[in-house]
Amino acid sequence: MAEITFIMLYIQMGVVILCLLFGSYMDLRKREVSDVPWIIMAVTGLITTIVYIIFSENKGSDGLKIGINLAVGIAIGLVLYYTGMMGGADAKAIMALSLNTAIYPFTLAFTNGLVYDILPSVFNTFFNWLLTLVLIYPIPLLFYNIYQKIRKQKLFENTNANFASKILMMMSGYLVSVEKAKNRTDIVYSEVYDVEEEEWEIKHFMQVQEIEEEEKYKAQVETFIQKTNRKKIWVKVLPPGIVFLLIGYVLNIFLGNILFALYDLFL
Repeated sequence: MAEITFIMLYIQMGVVILCLLFGSYMDLRKREVSDVPWIIMAVTGLITTIVYIIFSENKGSDGLKIGINLAVGIAIGLVLYYTGMMGGADAKAIMALSLNTAIYPFTLAFTNGLVYDILPSVFNTFFNWLLTLVLIYPIPLLFYNIYQKIRKQKLFENTNANFASKILMMMSGYLVSVEKAKNRTDIVYSEVYDVEEEEWEIKHFMQVQEIEEEEKYKAQVETFIQKTNRKKIWVKVLPPGIVFLLIGYVLNIFLGNILFALYDLFL
Protein backbone atom coordinates (compact mmCIF):
# COMPACT_ATOMS: atom_id res chain seq x y z
CA MET A 1 0.00 0.00 0.00
CA ALA A 2 2.86 2.33 0.79
CA GLU A 3 4.16 1.82 -2.74
CA ILE A 4 0.85 3.00 -4.22
CA THR A 5 0.89 6.20 -2.17
CA PHE A 6 4.45 6.94 -3.31
CA ILE A 7 3.46 6.29 -6.93
CA MET A 8 0.58 8.80 -6.60
CA LEU A 9 2.94 11.44 -5.23
CA TYR A 10 5.46 10.90 -8.01
CA ILE A 11 2.70 11.11 -10.63
CA GLN A 12 1.60 14.41 -9.12
CA MET A 13 5.15 15.72 -9.09
CA GLY A 14 5.78 14.75 -12.72
CA VAL A 15 2.51 16.23 -14.00
CA VAL A 16 3.03 19.48 -12.07
CA ILE A 17 6.56 19.95 -13.41
CA LEU A 18 5.46 19.27 -17.00
CA CYS A 19 2.49 21.65 -16.73
CA LEU A 20 4.60 24.38 -15.14
CA LEU A 21 7.26 23.92 -17.83
CA PHE A 22 4.61 24.36 -20.53
CA GLY A 23 3.14 27.35 -18.68
CA SER A 24 6.60 28.89 -18.32
CA TYR A 25 7.23 28.52 -22.04
CA MET A 26 3.93 30.22 -22.90
CA ASP A 27 4.48 32.91 -20.26
CA LEU A 28 7.90 33.77 -21.67
CA ARG A 29 6.82 33.66 -25.30
CA LYS A 30 3.32 35.19 -25.29
CA ARG A 31 2.75 36.41 -21.72
CA GLU A 32 -0.55 34.55 -21.89
CA VAL A 33 -1.18 31.00 -20.65
CA SER A 34 -4.28 28.96 -21.42
CA ASP A 35 -6.22 27.14 -18.70
CA VAL A 36 -5.32 23.70 -20.12
CA PRO A 37 -2.21 23.01 -17.95
CA TRP A 38 -4.04 24.10 -14.79
CA ILE A 39 -7.04 21.90 -15.60
CA ILE A 40 -4.70 18.94 -16.15
CA MET A 41 -2.94 19.69 -12.86
CA ALA A 42 -6.22 19.99 -10.96
CA VAL A 43 -7.81 16.81 -12.40
CA THR A 44 -4.63 14.75 -11.93
CA GLY A 45 -4.21 16.10 -8.41
CA LEU A 46 -7.80 15.31 -7.47
CA ILE A 47 -7.66 11.71 -8.75
CA THR A 48 -4.25 10.87 -7.31
CA THR A 49 -5.11 12.54 -3.99
CA ILE A 50 -8.24 10.39 -3.63
CA VAL A 51 -6.23 7.24 -4.38
CA TYR A 52 -3.52 8.38 -1.96
CA ILE A 53 -5.99 8.84 0.90
CA ILE A 54 -7.66 5.47 0.21
CA PHE A 55 -4.35 3.63 0.54
CA SER A 56 -2.76 5.87 3.17
CA GLU A 57 -1.86 4.34 6.51
CA ASN A 58 -2.59 7.68 8.23
CA LYS A 59 -5.85 8.71 6.59
CA GLY A 60 -6.78 11.20 9.28
CA SER A 61 -3.56 13.22 9.46
CA ASP A 62 -2.86 12.99 5.72
CA GLY A 63 -6.41 14.02 4.88
CA LEU A 64 -6.11 17.01 7.21
CA LYS A 65 -2.83 18.10 5.62
CA ILE A 66 -4.32 17.80 2.15
CA GLY A 67 -7.43 19.76 3.15
CA ILE A 68 -5.41 22.56 4.75
CA ASN A 69 -3.08 22.71 1.76
CA LEU A 70 -6.04 23.02 -0.62
CA ALA A 71 -7.70 25.74 1.46
CA VAL A 72 -4.47 27.76 1.76
CA GLY A 73 -3.71 27.46 -1.97
CA ILE A 74 -7.18 28.60 -3.00
CA ALA A 75 -7.04 31.47 -0.49
CA ILE A 76 -3.62 32.64 -1.75
CA GLY A 77 -4.73 32.47 -5.38
CA LEU A 78 -7.99 34.35 -4.82
CA VAL A 79 -6.50 37.06 -2.60
CA LEU A 80 -3.58 37.78 -4.91
CA TYR A 81 -5.76 37.76 -8.01
CA TYR A 82 -8.53 40.00 -6.70
CA THR A 83 -6.07 42.44 -5.17
CA GLY A 84 -4.36 42.60 -8.56
CA MET A 85 -0.97 41.52 -7.23
CA MET A 86 -0.88 38.48 -9.47
CA GLY A 87 -2.12 37.66 -12.96
CA GLY A 88 -4.89 35.16 -13.64
CA ALA A 89 -2.57 32.40 -14.86
CA ASP A 90 -0.38 32.65 -11.75
CA ALA A 91 -3.39 32.50 -9.42
CA LYS A 92 -4.93 29.51 -11.24
CA ALA A 93 -1.58 27.71 -11.19
CA ILE A 94 -1.27 28.11 -7.42
CA MET A 95 -4.85 26.90 -6.85
CA ALA A 96 -4.28 23.88 -9.10
CA LEU A 97 -0.96 23.26 -7.36
CA SER A 98 -2.71 23.06 -3.99
CA LEU A 99 -4.38 19.82 -5.12
CA ASN A 100 -0.99 18.25 -5.72
CA THR A 101 1.75 16.92 -3.43
CA ALA A 102 0.47 18.31 -0.16
CA ILE A 103 2.78 15.72 1.42
CA TYR A 104 6.46 15.64 0.44
CA PRO A 105 8.62 12.57 1.00
CA PHE A 106 11.24 14.12 -1.28
CA THR A 107 12.83 16.83 0.86
CA LEU A 108 16.35 16.52 2.24
CA ALA A 109 16.70 15.46 5.86
CA PHE A 110 17.91 18.78 7.21
CA THR A 111 14.67 20.51 6.13
CA ASN A 112 12.45 18.19 8.12
CA GLY A 113 11.24 19.73 11.35
CA LEU A 114 8.27 20.92 13.31
CA VAL A 115 7.91 24.31 11.60
CA TYR A 116 8.28 22.84 8.13
CA ASP A 117 5.73 20.10 8.85
CA ILE A 118 3.17 22.60 10.13
CA LEU A 119 3.27 24.94 7.12
CA PRO A 120 1.28 23.77 4.06
CA SER A 121 3.52 22.82 1.14
CA VAL A 122 1.75 25.22 -1.23
CA PHE A 123 2.67 28.07 1.12
CA ASN A 124 6.31 26.96 1.08
CA THR A 125 6.24 26.91 -2.73
CA PHE A 126 4.66 30.35 -2.80
CA PHE A 127 7.23 31.67 -0.30
CA ASN A 128 10.06 30.28 -2.44
CA TRP A 129 8.44 31.92 -5.49
CA LEU A 130 8.29 35.28 -3.73
CA LEU A 131 11.83 35.12 -2.34
CA THR A 132 13.47 34.09 -5.62
CA LEU A 133 11.48 36.77 -7.44
CA VAL A 134 12.77 39.44 -5.06
CA LEU A 135 16.36 38.21 -5.31
CA ILE A 136 16.38 38.00 -9.10
CA TYR A 137 14.48 41.18 -10.01
CA PRO A 138 14.39 44.19 -7.62
CA ILE A 139 17.87 43.89 -6.12
CA PRO A 140 19.76 43.49 -9.45
CA LEU A 141 17.66 46.30 -10.97
CA LEU A 142 18.55 48.62 -8.10
CA PHE A 143 22.27 47.92 -8.46
CA TYR A 144 22.03 48.35 -12.24
CA ASN A 145 20.42 51.77 -11.85
CA ILE A 146 22.90 52.82 -9.17
CA TYR A 147 25.67 51.83 -11.58
CA GLN A 148 24.07 53.96 -14.31
CA LYS A 149 23.88 56.87 -11.85
CA ILE A 150 27.56 56.47 -10.98
CA ARG A 151 28.29 56.67 -14.69
CA LYS A 152 26.66 60.12 -14.63
CA GLN A 153 23.55 59.09 -16.54
CA LYS A 154 20.65 61.47 -15.83
CA LEU A 155 18.03 58.95 -14.77
CA PHE A 156 15.20 61.32 -13.91
CA GLU A 157 15.87 64.23 -16.22
CA ASN A 158 12.56 65.84 -17.26
CA THR A 159 10.67 63.40 -15.01
CA ASN A 160 8.78 64.51 -11.93
CA ALA A 161 9.17 62.13 -8.97
CA ASN A 162 9.87 62.34 -5.25
CA PHE A 163 12.72 60.46 -3.57
CA ALA A 164 10.63 57.44 -2.50
CA SER A 165 9.10 57.12 -5.97
CA LYS A 166 12.57 57.24 -7.55
CA ILE A 167 13.91 54.48 -5.31
CA LEU A 168 10.87 52.30 -5.99
CA MET A 169 11.26 52.90 -9.70
CA MET A 170 14.92 51.96 -9.57
CA MET A 171 13.93 48.65 -7.93
CA SER A 172 11.19 47.81 -10.43
CA GLY A 173 12.40 49.08 -13.80
CA TYR A 174 14.97 50.97 -15.81
CA LEU A 175 15.33 53.83 -18.27
CA VAL A 176 15.25 52.82 -21.92
CA SER A 177 15.05 54.55 -25.28
CA VAL A 178 11.54 54.90 -26.66
CA GLU A 179 12.47 53.10 -29.87
CA LYS A 180 13.59 50.00 -27.96
CA ALA A 181 10.52 50.03 -25.71
CA LYS A 182 7.84 50.23 -28.39
CA ASN A 183 7.96 46.64 -29.65
CA ARG A 184 8.61 44.82 -26.36
CA THR A 185 5.90 42.80 -24.62
CA ASP A 186 7.76 42.05 -21.39
CA ILE A 187 7.69 45.64 -20.13
CA VAL A 188 5.12 48.33 -19.40
CA TYR A 189 5.59 52.09 -19.46
CA SER A 190 6.03 53.53 -15.97
CA GLU A 191 5.59 57.19 -16.85
CA VAL A 192 2.50 59.21 -17.75
CA TYR A 193 2.18 62.71 -19.11
CA ASP A 194 0.40 65.24 -16.91
CA VAL A 195 -1.40 67.54 -19.34
CA GLU A 196 -2.14 70.22 -16.74
CA GLU A 197 1.43 70.40 -15.40
CA GLU A 198 2.87 69.68 -18.84
CA GLU A 199 5.41 67.22 -17.48
CA TRP A 200 6.13 63.51 -17.31
CA GLU A 201 5.74 61.77 -13.96
CA ILE A 202 6.38 58.30 -12.58
CA LYS A 203 3.38 55.97 -12.53
CA HIS A 204 3.65 52.96 -10.22
CA PHE A 205 1.25 50.11 -10.89
CA MET A 206 0.23 48.31 -7.72
CA GLN A 207 -1.92 45.87 -9.68
CA VAL A 208 -1.30 43.48 -12.54
CA GLN A 209 -3.10 44.80 -15.60
CA GLU A 210 -4.91 42.67 -18.15
CA ILE A 211 -3.31 42.50 -21.61
CA GLU A 212 -6.09 44.61 -23.17
CA GLU A 213 -5.68 47.31 -20.52
CA GLU A 214 -1.92 47.37 -21.04
CA GLU A 215 -2.31 47.83 -24.80
CA LYS A 216 -4.77 50.69 -24.32
CA TYR A 217 -2.50 52.38 -21.79
CA LYS A 218 0.54 51.88 -24.01
CA ALA A 219 -1.23 53.54 -26.96
CA GLN A 220 -2.13 56.55 -24.80
CA VAL A 221 1.45 56.95 -23.55
CA GLU A 222 2.89 56.65 -27.05
CA THR A 223 0.58 59.42 -28.24
CA PHE A 224 2.15 61.81 -25.74
CA ILE A 225 5.63 60.43 -26.48
CA GLN A 226 5.19 61.58 -30.04
CA LYS A 227 3.72 64.95 -29.06
CA THR A 228 6.49 65.76 -26.58
CA ASN A 229 9.27 64.19 -28.64
CA ARG A 230 10.24 61.98 -25.68
CA LYS A 231 13.51 60.12 -26.25
CA LYS A 232 13.73 57.93 -23.15
CA ILE A 233 11.15 56.57 -20.73
CA TRP A 234 11.07 54.50 -17.55
CA VAL A 235 9.63 51.02 -17.98
CA LYS A 236 8.66 48.34 -15.51
CA VAL A 237 9.93 44.82 -16.01
CA LEU A 238 7.17 42.19 -16.03
CA PRO A 239 8.64 39.02 -14.49
CA PRO A 240 7.35 35.67 -15.81
CA GLY A 241 5.41 34.51 -12.75
CA ILE A 242 4.98 30.89 -13.88
CA VAL A 243 8.74 30.50 -14.32
CA PHE A 244 9.34 31.55 -10.72
CA LEU A 245 6.50 29.34 -9.53
CA LEU A 246 8.26 26.40 -11.16
CA ILE A 247 11.50 27.38 -9.43
CA GLY A 248 9.69 27.66 -6.10
CA TYR A 249 8.03 24.28 -6.57
CA VAL A 250 11.26 22.45 -7.44
CA LEU A 251 13.03 24.09 -4.50
CA ASN A 252 10.20 22.95 -2.22
CA ILE A 253 10.51 19.37 -3.43
CA PHE A 254 14.19 19.09 -2.59
CA LEU A 255 14.75 21.72 0.09
CA GLY A 256 11.35 22.65 1.48
CA ASN A 257 10.96 26.29 2.52
CA ILE A 258 14.37 27.66 1.53
CA LEU A 259 14.39 30.15 4.40
CA PHE A 260 14.13 27.30 6.91
CA ALA A 261 16.61 25.24 4.90
CA LEU A 262 19.19 28.03 5.05
CA TYR A 263 18.53 28.52 8.75
CA ASP A 264 19.02 24.81 9.51
CA LEU A 265 22.10 24.64 7.31
CA PHE A 266 24.01 27.64 8.64
CA LEU A 267 22.60 28.44 12.11
